[in-house]
Amino acid sequence: MQRMVSRRPLGVTIIAILVAIGAVFEIIGGLLFLAVFAPIGLFALIVGVISLFVAWGLWTLRPWAFWLVVIVEVVHLVQAILSLTRGQGGGVGDLVFPIIILLYLFLDRNVRAAFRT
Repeated sequence: MQRMVSRRPLGVTIIAILVAIGAVFEIIGGLLFLAVFAPIGLFALIVGVISLFVAWGLWTLRPWAFWLVVIVEVVHLVQAILSLTRGQGGGVGDLVFPIIILLYLFLDRNVRAAFRT
């Protein structure tokens, strides 16, 4: 039986690349922090490796990657709202980017179709 190959939407490609770049920086930062404060460095390394795995999942259109990115963006959105309401800095971009990503993931039919199994 032949498996139908889905075409990856451009926005998903962009998100996957950005997640991968962020993962590389997280891993580098984790390695640097290991010498200064091991718990933070180890945590950053773990987050970086997981992010790299998520980027691969997005790139290869794995359904679990779609839902994992949704969860991560909701967490980012909550963090941004809390930061803004507490006056802890952060900008409007911290609030806008997760909203744009979530809207794109849920409202673009091509994205939803690409991640269907």
